[in-house]
Amino acid sequence: MSKETINIVRNFLNTYSIETTPNVYEKYGNFSEFLSKKHNIYITYLPDEKSHNVVKTAKKLKLEGYDVIPHLPARTVLNNKDLEKYIGDLALDSGCSKILIIGGGGNQAGEISSSMDVLKTDLLSKYKFKNVGVAGHPEGSPDISNQDLDLAIKQKNEFAKNVDFEMYLATQFFFEAKSLIDWEKHLNQLGNTLPIHAGIPGPASIKTLINYARSCGIGNSLRFVTKQAFNLTKLATLNTPDKLMYDLADYINTNKKTKLNKIHFYAFGGMKKTSEWLNNLENSNFTYSRKNQFDIL
Repeated sequence: MSKETINIVRNFLNTYSIETTPNVYEKYGNFSEFLSKKHNIYITYLPDEKSHNVVKTAKKLKLEGYDVIPHLPARTVLNNKDLEKYIGDLALDSGCSKILIIGGGGNQAGEISSSMDVLKTDLLSKYKFKNVGVAGHPEGSPDISNQDLDLAIKQKNEFAKNVDFEMYLATQFFFEAKSLIDWEKHLNQLGNTLPIHAGIPGPASIKTLINYARSCGIGNSLRFVTKQAFNLTKLATLNTPDKLMYDLADYINTNKKTKLNKIHFYAFGGMKKTSEWLNNLENSNFTYSRKNQFDIL
């Protein structure tokens, strides 16, 4: 165990972001009982969601005192008129200055085909957004060819040179550090300079993780997590991302030029359960054991 690596894990715990949906927020009414205001909250915009629900949830979370990062799924938006209304409502009604732009799946609803189409409208500058995340896919995407993913990385890097907001890459989730490490090596060959926020799963059963990986078409991670489910007991056991967090921290510790600087949690096992697990770690002294887990002292 490296003391420096543990300190980087502590930094992860201090700066992580987490993801919710309008429905989950509606269930709790507020998050302040279990989530510190220092953590940014992403709001997913699922294919069957209504844009006004995302705007409403963003406004409530901002009023609670959180920095909010709503999703903007490009291919879900019909046209530039609807796009400007959504971006404008997030800025003017909800008070957002951060946003995550993603492609949004394979089915294109209208005129907008990609996140680059959104970026090129200049609406984010018009409505004074300061931080703009764009999608990264360490294990590829079932909807986009690897060639097109590479092109998108190059285009986003070029675009980021001439805008008045900060851009970064927010990744799809993965289950082992090798996925991120191999991907960043590839990004370096493409000339990437954007910071990387690594998306990882919070505590959840392996069965739940397999279902999410399968639904998102994440091949390497699906194979990795399926190997762990060697019996029914293991399948139902809560799986925590201790090894993944430690390995990512160790990667930063031994690769000073990495662009990885934050982690983001997908709360597959539940928003409250994920937050409470993270709080417990953050408020404790812990070591990393030979069993590949954090042991609270």
